[in-house]
Amino acid sequence: MVASGHDGIYNENIENASNDLLVHVCIVFNAMLRHCFVPSDFCFGMIMPLLKDKHGDAIYTKIDMYRGITLSCVVSKLFESVLVVLFEDFL
Repeated sequence: MVASGHDGIYNENIENASNDLLVHVCIVFNAMLRHCFVPSDFCFGMIMPLLKDKHGDAIYTKIDMYRGITLSCVVSKLFESVLVVLFEDFL
C-alpha cells in the first residue's frame, strides 16, 4: 500500500468508498468553493526522506544519498484535481 499523508487516509479509501461518502465529499467541496475556504490541513505536508539509489548504502546517513518527497493529504489532492478540471480553461 502507498504511504498516506498526515491524515492517515489512503487513496484506496477514497477509490473504494461508497456513494454516500462521495456525495458528502461533493457537498464539502461545493461549500469550500462557495465560501472561498480551504482548510489549513490542506496546506500541510509531511516531508519524508527517500533513498535516491536502491543499490546505494542506506546504512550511512549521508544527506546527499536521499531526496525529500512531500506526502500531502489525499482529500486535498482530490480537491486540487477538481479545481484543475473546473478552471483549466482559465489557467
